[in-house]
Amino acid sequence: MTFMNNSANIKQFQLIKFINENCDDDHLISKISIVLRRDKIEAPYYMDTKIRLSTCIDRQENGLIHAMNLLNHNRMHNLTEDAYNEIKSLILDAFDGEDESDQMKIFKDEKRLKIVLTSKNDEEIRTLFENCHELFDRIDNLVD
Repeated sequence: MTFMNNSANIKQFQLIKFINENCDDDHLISKISIVLRRDKIEAPYYMDTKIRLSTCIDRQENGLIHAMNLLNHNRMHNLTEDAYNEIKSLILDAFDGEDESDQMKIFKDEKRLKIVLTSKNDEEIRTLFENCHELFDRIDNLVD
């Protein structure tokens, strides 16, 4: 699995998946925020993605070491109208039929759509990637 394209641009979600698959820590915590906006004059279709990844290390002799930040990544995108509408549909489809939970929250108004995805362990991250893989792949492919 590669988390970079030929131009050496980081594919955010592939990187998170790579870290999760290659990290032995049981307490891997992630927070993913995707915001779509269409209220800016200079960039009418806009997306901001923020990913934070941290871990807690459990050592019997030293106790629990909290919140070691592994990654804090932010990427901003100017989108075409078609890309904006496609990503918006993918977000709404990922959330469709599910009640808000601690793991998935959505906020929307006339000009903004925000989804916040949180996981607190390896299993939750795997589930998140299973449920949102199409959305994550589409966003990652914006940097090809």
